[in-house]
Parts: sequence; structure tokens; C-alpha cells
Amino acid sequence: MLANTLTVTRLLLTFGVIALLNRHYTLDIALIAIIVLIFVLDAVDGSVARKRNETSETGALLDTLADRIIENTFWLYFTATGHILLWMPIVVMARGVITDTLQGRYGAPKNGWRHSLTRSRISRGLYGTVKMTTFTSLASTTVFNNPLLEKAGLILAILAVGFCLLRGLPFFFMTSRVYPDEHSC
Repeated sequence: MLANTLTVTRLLLTFGVIALLNRHYTLDIALIAIIVLIFVLDAVDGSVARKRNETSETGALLDTLADRIIENTFWLYFTATGHILLWMPIVVMARGVITDTLQGRYGAPKNGWRHSLTRSRISRGLYGTVKMTTFTSLASTTVFNNPLLEKAGLILAILAVGFCLLRGLPFFFMTSRVYPDEHSC
């Protein structure tokens, strides 16, 4: 399945970027372009699966796992290199665990504002773009050694964390459903 191949490729590219970043100026510029490619492929893999009629629960799960691993890898890398503050990946990862758990229990929003904020292509595309811009900006700070770019990267990281939290908010409103297998005393 081509879509799953694209997803695995994104993972491998991420690990390659992390292993090679900050080794050589010219290579770093290419790696910044690869960060962009990783996020572009994220937008493409689902479309490819739908167009080729290759959608599956396994593919959707693989895509979600890859998204989390890729995002968390970049957050951890830029924390370890001192570009962002420790609380940022902690918040992003905690939000991911909480929303994934709630979504597993109560399902994904199907319509309305909750769906628009969490599942719509516009929301996912904007969030992906914010993350891509954040990570490319942070990677660029070491290549170009520009204090203004470093501040911009930090501001973008704060914006990305805020957007992450905003997109997780609707899941907290889904817990009010009562299921037949649950009884209150």
C-alpha cells in the first residue's frame, strides 16, 4: 500500500534528520527541506489512500502513530538542543495522551464545532503548517545563527503548543456522555 509506504518513509526521514542535523552547513539546509517534505507527505498519504481505495484501520492507526512519533521526536530534539523550553514537549505529549485516550473511549467528534476544530482538513492542515514552520524555523536557527530567527522559532513553538491545546479542548466536552455499561451509584 503506497500510503503506508509514505507514512513509514516520513518516520525514516525524521530519524535521519535528527541523526544528521547540525553536522554540516550544506547538509543542514537540505535537512530543513526534508522537514518540509515530511509534513507535505503527511498531507499526501491520506489523500493517496483515499484515491487508491487503500484506506484501512491499520493504515489510519499507522498514520496516527507516525504523526505522534514524528511530532514528539522534533519537540524532544529541539528541547535537548536548547531551542525550546522543557514544558513545551511535556504539554504536547500530555495533550496527545489525554486526547487519544478520550477519543479511544468516546470516539472522534462527528460534526459541529468539535469536528471543525479537531478533525476538519482545514484545522489539520493549519496545525500541520504551524508545526512544519516551527520545526523548520528552529532547525534554521543553528544553520543561520540569527538571534531574530531564534526568537521567531520560540514564538512559533509557543503558537504551536497553543494550537495543540486548542485542538484538544473539544475532547474534554465529549466525556459527558453516559454509556449503557456504566452505572452510577
